[in-house]
Amino acid sequence: MKKSAQMMSLASALLLTFALSACGTAKAPAPAPGDVPTNTTQEPPAPAADNEETTDTEHEAISATGTYNGQADPHTIEVEMDGKATSFQLSESAETQLEGLNEGDMISFEYVEHPVEGSDTPQLEIQSLEKTGGETSAGAPSGEDETAVSERPATETIEMMGDGMPDKREAKLQQGEGYSLYVFDAYTFDAAKNKLFLTAYPEYYVEIEKLPSDFNLDELRKEGQEELKKYGEVKEYAGDQLVEGPMYDARLVLQASDDKGGLYEYAVWEPEGENGYIFHIHSPSGEPSETFLTPALTSVKTIKADAAAAGK
Repeated sequence: MKKSAQMMSLASALLLTFALSACGTAKAPAPAPGDVPTNTTQEPPAPAADNEETTDTEHEAISATGTYNGQADPHTIEVEMDGKATSFQLSESAETQLEGLNEGDMISFEYVEHPVEGSDTPQLEIQSLEKTGGETSAGAPSGEDETAVSERPATETIEMMGDGMPDKREAKLQQGEGYSLYVFDAYTFDAAKNKLFLTAYPEYYVEIEKLPSDFNLDELRKEGQEELKKYGEVKEYAGDQLVEGPMYDARLVLQASDDKGGLYEYAVWEPEGENGYIFHIHSPSGEPSETFLTPALTSVKTIKADAAAAGK
């Protein structure tokens, strides 16, 4: 019994020794002087590039001037700068500033460049614009005799046939040399070249040629046949053959088609009581040809000499 008690006392002593040893091992040694950082506060990371400043730079307004070439759609216009035509999107405020603006007017404007993902060419958006002068409200160069500028309404609603159904559209008055005509949206009239064309596809056009009061229709017929024969067989149309088209009452209509389906015409139009005009019509093969002719020919049929030019 006494021996058993001694054994238990010995075991208890050994257990106590192991426990004390474990405690001593778990306690980490104190670091040597110099290992402890003098400042344990973490420094803030260096500021990243100023994204806000980059954004401002990308959208910084750029001032420019140019010639207004017309409106391609309700949100897009074309401006000629240094001889190069450029398309610009319009902000909501800029859209409201187009009123009273005519093709050929000089404008000053501010625009911004919006990066386009996957493209090196930015989108250009006009923020504000205004007319700067150089043209009259009807599109004639300033400084000309005011009597040479048409007094017709600035806009007119014109009816034409589209797909067999009446189609009414608003057109704006444009000033040519001694005459004026109404032009629909998506078309541009170049007064310097006497040329009406589809704004987005300028290869679709009508050139306007003024005729003297003593023109000879037979001579014009020969001239038209000579002009069109390079495209194919030249045919003359009149009367019932033109009843559904804008040129149904023209004095002369010659037409030729090329082997690709392009259509080319030579038409003599004589407004009542005025001298005549030749319309040289160019409508090559392509999707725009399906919608180009009717509005274009309806437009040139609105041509009217100005009071000061009538009879010249």
